[in-house]
Amino acid sequence: MFRLERARKFKAVTQAAKSLILLAILSTGTPAFAGVWDSGDLVKGQALFNANCASCHKVTDEILAAPGLAGISDRWASSEEMMVLWIQDPQAAAETGDPYISSLIDRYVGTYGWMTGQAVSTEDVADIMAYVQNPPLDPSAAGSASGSDCPTIDYSAGQNASQGTLWFLILLTLFLIVALSAASVKRVLKNAVAGSDDETVELDGTYVQRIQLWAWDNRVFVGILSVFIGAYLVVIGYQGLMGIGVYEGYSPSQPIKFIHSVHVCENEIDCQYCHHSADESKHAGIPSTNVCMNCHKAVKTGARYGETEIAKIYDAIGFDAISGTYFDGEGNNGYASPQDSFGGEPVAWNKVHNLPDHVFFSHQQHVEVGGLHCQNCHGDVGKFSVGRIAPVQEINALVDDFPGLIQLSKPTLTMGWCIECHNKAEISFASSGYYEDMHDRLRDDLRGNEELRAFMEDGKATVKELGGWECAKCHY
Repeated sequence: MFRLERARKFKAVTQAAKSLILLAILSTGTPAFAGVWDSGDLVKGQALFNANCASCHKVTDEILAAPGLAGISDRWASSEEMMVLWIQDPQAAAETGDPYISSLIDRYVGTYGWMTGQAVSTEDVADIMAYVQNPPLDPSAAGSASGSDCPTIDYSAGQNASQGTLWFLILLTLFLIVALSAASVKRVLKNAVAGSDDETVELDGTYVQRIQLWAWDNRVFVGILSVFIGAYLVVIGYQGLMGIGVYEGYSPSQPIKFIHSVHVCENEIDCQYCHHSADESKHAGIPSTNVCMNCHKAVKTGARYGETEIAKIYDAIGFDAISGTYFDGEGNNGYASPQDSFGGEPVAWNKVHNLPDHVFFSHQQHVEVGGLHCQNCHGDVGKFSVGRIAPVQEINALVDDFPGLIQLSKPTLTMGWCIECHNKAEISFASSGYYEDMHDRLRDDLRGNEELRAFMEDGKATVKELGGWECAKCHY
């Protein structure tokens, strides 16, 4: 009996020891889930939050394009591993059948859509949670810059300014009218005096005859004035001819008052979030209304124009801001809204940067291979209201903010501007296998090729030297 009781106790102790060992093994095998809420780095977490989360989430309970993250530790504390899986792969997390994740899907996915899985590790999640639980004193500043650092310059205001040439023509016309009127009054008074003194009365003539007579009497003044007008017209004509195809400062009006500074500077939205094909296509792409709705399904009041301009987006796509749902119907058929100013049609944006049909330009080549900044061609978009063609002087002034920006002298978007850039832009042979192979071939051909030797004397190669000035590179 004593032996049996002793054996039972030994078995119980053995089972307990096995359980402790198994728990230790599991804990060792999954250390990432042991401290998601208290092991993160706040500084790293802020950077990760701004890069991966800030476009949709706020650290408060305010809804942006997805639910706010305030109190997230209370909601997920009992299932840290599942939270990490939800962040990394929402679809996989949903397939587990977890009750809390199912409730999230039922509550939010129908309105906001599925969250995109984020390429973050468990350690990254811990850092993000450290920041979310200790947000800045001004939560509105999370993920955005201070408004005072993001001035908005409305360049379109200068488009309607009166030009000197127009005023000159107006003043010249007024001068001629006054001169002819004065000559007519002088003639009438002279005839009146001559009639009272029985002198010969000046005969009336046509306006042309009177102008000829006046010009002859004042031939010195007329000669000087004619030289001045002729020289002025030659200068204006020359400037007009040289300005053909030059559209610096061009800023067309748009159907919706989209402010670049609010999106680029204040909210730190990357250019390629909206112009998503800039690194993979010839065209940068005009964002569809669906892209706008990624945020504006939740953001219904703008920083400058309130609900007015955002309502135009809703009208274009057929969205009811009150119920948070889209109108029924196939496409735009059956769509009706009392505030419909676009008739349910896509927004007709006015293109800013237009190249002639015979000119080939690829954004992918310049962004992906050339490594150019958007600002190198488009200027400081973070200060723009509507889109515009930035003058070359404005672009050159950004060299301190964007190292590597190529300073040019020719007007923006002209042929001279392009070939000057190709003449100055240097190629790094180590940037890709294509250029490495080209460098090897150039090096091998140097011995018998004087032209190649001249190119490689400085140890550098420009786009021009690699064929960037060949006509067929840019012209069909």
